[in-house]
Amino acid sequence: MAQITLSGKIRDFKDSHSDFQHVIAVEKNIVEPRLGADKKPVYLGGKGKTTTSKEHFDQWFRDVADVNQGKQLDIVLEDGNGDGVFTYENQEFFPIDNELFGNEGRKHNYHFTYEIHSAFTYQGHEQFMFTGDDDLWVFIDGKLVIDLGGVHDALTDTVDLKLVGGETQLKKELSSGETLVLEKGKNYSFELFFAERHTTKSHFQIETSLLLQPTPTVCIKSPDPKAAEPAKGKVYYVDTGKFLICAEEPVVQDTEIFYTVSGTATEGKDYKSINRSVTLPKGETEACIEVVPLVDAVACEQDETVVVTLQPGDGYELGDCRVAKVTIADAPPKKPNYLLICLILLVLVICGAWVYLH
Repeated sequence: MAQITLSGKIRDFKDSHSDFQHVIAVEKNIVEPRLGADKKPVYLGGKGKTTTSKEHFDQWFRDVADVNQGKQLDIVLEDGNGDGVFTYENQEFFPIDNELFGNEGRKHNYHFTYEIHSAFTYQGHEQFMFTGDDDLWVFIDGKLVIDLGGVHDALTDTVDLKLVGGETQLKKELSSGETLVLEKGKNYSFELFFAERHTTKSHFQIETSLLLQPTPTVCIKSPDPKAAEPAKGKVYYVDTGKFLICAEEPVVQDTEIFYTVSGTATEGKDYKSINRSVTLPKGETEACIEVVPLVDAVACEQDETVVVTLQPGDGYELGDCRVAKVTIADAPPKKPNYLLICLILLVLVICGAWVYLH
């Protein structure tokens, strides 16, 4: 049986949160028709019925200490009859019962959000259907294609991405006023954001012919965290440091990972300049960033650091280990040239003996 496994982040909230166990109402336009730069929904507010503020909404899909607790959650879509339609259906979608903040005295843990980031290669015949409660927003190529916002019983919506005739480009006018443009054979992002905000039901159903790909989760570490400046005159040997960016599974396409570089060492002076992104090649799980120290004019200086911090980007998620450090030690003190010293002493002895004999 063909399957698609999608990984996402589920976050648990207490029912004391202002937007949970709140007003019951269908409410569209809670979010902007385009995703934000950080791949999160941007608060628009709707009619202000079921949400209380941008500040509170921005906590739904972000890790906030003492406000939510999160974990990874995988769901498996199955194509049981081989027709190319993959389905996940759970009419009792309570995946964190007795976990994280717990059930708060109820039968189930009702108050949580769930987000999935994925991608697909557009084939020209796909559909995506969702049925569920409560809020559900689906974005393709960063544009809102399904809006089932609000606290409500199970609702259904479908986005049809089928091409007509021999066309190779889809131009679909969306209810938001945006136009979704898809080229056959090209890759596009897919994002799903779900919220369960009220007792007593939780229905979650997907039916799709999109061949959604798992989004890799990437982390960074320092397998070689110590480097040293080369001694003057010995630049042929450099003690380098190393960062390693790792994905949990081989990536399904070339994936560019972005990061910032900081620390107490000066780039271009204490070490060679570092690019601000690296590509994980298709089928690979690792990419290396090398720290190459340079000779500088400062003697006996303290150890200096290079810090790399992963940044959000298209086609990947950030794991827990987002920051790593390499330490650059000062060049070792130059050792005396004993051979030269011996030659000088020998010359002095010979000269002294010649003077003595004459």
